[in-house]
Amino acid sequence: MRVRTKKLVDGRVYKMETGGEIKEIQVHTETYSDKDKVAICYRGKISSGIIELSQEEANELYKKIGKKIGLIKDIKIIKD
Repeated sequence: MRVRTKKLVDGRVYKMETGGEIKEIQVHTETYSDKDKVAICYRGKISSGIIELSQEEANELYKKIGKKIGLIKDIKIIKD
């Protein structure tokens, strides 16, 4: 997986790129609200991170790639 971001600092745009292997996908359910979250956890050689999506963002992403879901294999899904 590759993550590319841009950050504006003092009027200048800095581009950053990192990446790694997706290790797990976690679904967090909030007991007292409707704000479920999906966390995509990754680890690379020199970096690691978590990409967190709201329920709405995850649903929108699924709608966009739902027809191509066969491309995603061997992902461990953990539901809290």
